[in-house]
Amino acid sequence: MHQLPPVPALGLTLAIPKERVEAAIDQMIAKGRNLLAKKADSREMMEGLKRANWTWVLETSDELRKCFSSETVPLYFASNVYFVPSLKADDFERDVDEFPFIVGGRLERLAGFRKMAPIIPEPPCGDYLAALTHPRIYHSTWRAFELGQHGEAVVLAVKELEDTVSMLVAGNINAKGAELVRAAFDPENGPLCSPENTALENQGIADLLAGFFERYKGLPSSAPLSINQTARILSLATYLMYTLESIHLPPKEEEGVEGAPPEAEKPYEFEFLKE
Repeated sequence: MHQLPPVPALGLTLAIPKERVEAAIDQMIAKGRNLLAKKADSREMMEGLKRANWTWVLETSDELRKCFSSETVPLYFASNVYFVPSLKADDFERDVDEFPFIVGGRLERLAGFRKMAPIIPEPPCGDYLAALTHPRIYHSTWRAFELGQHGEAVVLAVKELEDTVSMLVAGNINAKGAELVRAAFDPENGPLCSPENTALENQGIADLLAGFFERYKGLPSSAPLSINQTARILSLATYLMYTLESIHLPPKEEEGVEGAPPEAEKPYEFEFLKE
């Protein structure tokens, strides 16, 4: 009976499209096999192969970080390979005996990932996910969400949004949750009432934010939320975060040039989406 090599499974999810993961692993396997193509016939050649192996391990670890959401994957690949050590006294002869086991062990690990890739979960990614999720909401909640801790993910999203409101009022309002929002958008002297919006528009934004906090602030981290419920709550948090930023973050001016046109904001680069 043929069994797939074991791979770490906790929180394991593809971070880029499946086809790119498979192509990247195939390329890394080919580079590893090239290290075994020739047997070293001199100490200099052996030292060169050992340096090339180290470079391959580093490059492959970086590629695996791009391919998988879990840091466990590159750590598992780069960890020591266990084998029966050579008993030869000469360092060069011992390296010649052990080198194929060291490289071969890591190649087997890559082959295991390659075989498992078709059945590892693949989330939406690329521009779609970048446009759908605010980076601050994503970075604060993704790990809890991936581990199935849905109540915790919502708690973290609420805190991220509440911290943003507190930051925008410069900490001048000693309140939390819905009370913080009502004071921040007070029609008389609320610091977050945008002069570019009508009173009804400011009131509408305040109602949305306050309703979000009234509904979800105080939710226990152990709340039994489904994955669909959690995704919708995080989508609402994303919308509210972008709404706050759109009306309360001033455009940046070009440094050193008075009256220069606002600089185009660069899109946020998600670590897991970088090529």
